[in-house]
Amino acid sequence: MTNLKKNLFAAVLLATTTMAVSAQPHTSTVSASVASSNIADVFGEPKTRAKVRADLALWKKAGLDKFHSGENTPNTFSREYRSAYAEYVRMRSGPEYNAEVQRQSGR
Repeated sequence: MTNLKKNLFAAVLLATTTMAVSAQPHTSTVSASVASSNIADVFGEPKTRAKVRADLALWKKAGLDKFHSGENTPNTFSREYRSAYAEYVRMRSGPEYNAEVQRQSGR
């Protein structure tokens, strides 16, 4: 009886291992240049330090920093938050962003 249990256990183990291995997606080795171009396609071109700092400055200027405190998440459905976010998007899409990038670049 012990031998039968061992054989049954081995068969179940083999079956589950085979199913797990066959369920794994096939991956292949990709060159670094292809991988980095795919990342650029998904995330866009990398931002300079000046662009990141300009974006943060506009985020603060719009008042969005006031909605985050500690671990509490802001109520993104409130009228005040939506108004501040709309102002941030307006500035980020307008000439204010380019001016802030220039300022952050030291130009």
